[in-house]
Amino acid sequence: MTERRVRRRLTAWLVVALLGAASVLTPATPAGAATTCTLTFKANWIGTIDGKYKWTVEAKISNTGTTPSTTWQTVIDWPSVAVVAQYWNTTNPAPDVWAPVGYNHVIAAGKAAYFGFDIRMPTSGVTHPTPTSSSCTITY
Repeated sequence: MTERRVRRRLTAWLVVALLGAASVLTPATPAGAATTCTLTFKANWIGTIDGKYKWTVEAKISNTGTTPSTTWQTVIDWPSVAVVAQYWNTTNPAPDVWAPVGYNHVIAAGKAAYFGFDIRMPTSGVTHPTPTSSSCTITY
């Protein structure tokens, strides 16, 4: 066998060995571990305060996967005239980003976590504090 042929075979074996080692080191993704979630809202008009409409918006993030989450995150863009006066069962680590508090980061498969917002809106020209866009991600 020529030296060149030996090198090719050795290279091929090394590639196979490295790929095999890499697959052993890569953690297996559990079945159903795709980022699968839905985000829904329910707005309740409370009244008028300080010349603005006050709404309570209940948010629900549902784990539609088949395994429990390890954490979750949502991005919710409110209308530019909306003011988030307060929120509960969530944290706000960055503008428009909402994340779990310590006790609700795990969402069992087929279950949901609930959080909410106190939204203030101008009394003219705006009827409902529906998010202009929203998305959610669940990490397994």
